[in-house]
Amino acid sequence: MTTRLHPFSTAPAPVKVWAPGKINIHLGVGEAGDDGYHELATVFQALNLGETLTLIPGGTRSIIVQGRYADAAVPGDESNLARCAVDTLIAALEDGRDVEVLRELDIVIDKQIPVAGGMGGGSADAAAALIGAAHLIGGVDDAVLHEVAVAVGADVAFLLRGGTAIGHGRGERLSPVLTRGTFHWVMATSARPLPTRDVYARFDELHPTPTPAVVPDEVLTALAAGEPEALADHAANDLTEAAVSCMPEIAEVMEAGCAAGALLPLLSGSGPTIGFLARDAHHALDLAVLLQATRGVNEALRTTGPAPGAHVVAGS
Repeated sequence: MTTRLHPFSTAPAPVKVWAPGKINIHLGVGEAGDDGYHELATVFQALNLGETLTLIPGGTRSIIVQGRYADAAVPGDESNLARCAVDTLIAALEDGRDVEVLRELDIVIDKQIPVAGGMGGGSADAAAALIGAAHLIGGVDDAVLHEVAVAVGADVAFLLRGGTAIGHGRGERLSPVLTRGTFHWVMATSARPLPTRDVYARFDELHPTPTPAVVPDEVLTALAAGEPEALADHAANDLTEAAVSCMPEIAEVMEAGCAAGALLPLLSGSGPTIGFLARDAHHALDLAVLLQATRGVNEALRTTGPAPGAHVVAGS
């Protein structure tokens, strides 16, 4: 299948793209392979808390970062994942089409996902950049987009498609998951980041011979039934102990959320953001108010899932 979009004119207009953040509803971590990456069995859910990118043709390859979470930790050079995504796509297109419009793009990132928070903000930027670039050149085969996404980052392929999905390998081998209804989350962000590499290094120290990574059947059953209480009984994140060891205040925030009535405190990816599962929208509002006043919480952000994958914003 091909993502077929509008063909571009001789002077393509800027394109605006939205992409979701994510939470790992379940994250099982297995042994590290020869490449250093751990075998994962995870359930991704895309969230309505997302990033918006504007791709402007005919620029100077500048990257402008603005929005709630704009800070110096977001690279403004060639290492930015949005820029990497576009450049990797250019290199992957060998069908003779004109990709010159992609070489001098300016990229404006409206940063609404915490940086290094485990919610896939950089990966969302990359997914949005790929969809925007495909739009500007009239469409790219979905298989090519997937391959490029995997080359850029493990979460990028999921954020292209959104919804809820099982991810194996590094998370790039995806299978859709049947999900009924809407799940309500409160994402408690931290004032300081927690590097993914530090968490995995600590995981290796704590679990020199980890068990095989699996997704419990009960997690999939709860999602298919749309039952947050059942999901809370079975979802887990194998990186939680390692993340708490690196940043002890994570445990304090989790305890505060449980005391406030959350169904489940769930580390988002490798942290430090924590997702608290609520029964419904009213419960999420109450949780957010209580968590906002909790020591160690920078912001308590309400959101829902599943959300759609990266897509061009209407009117672009």
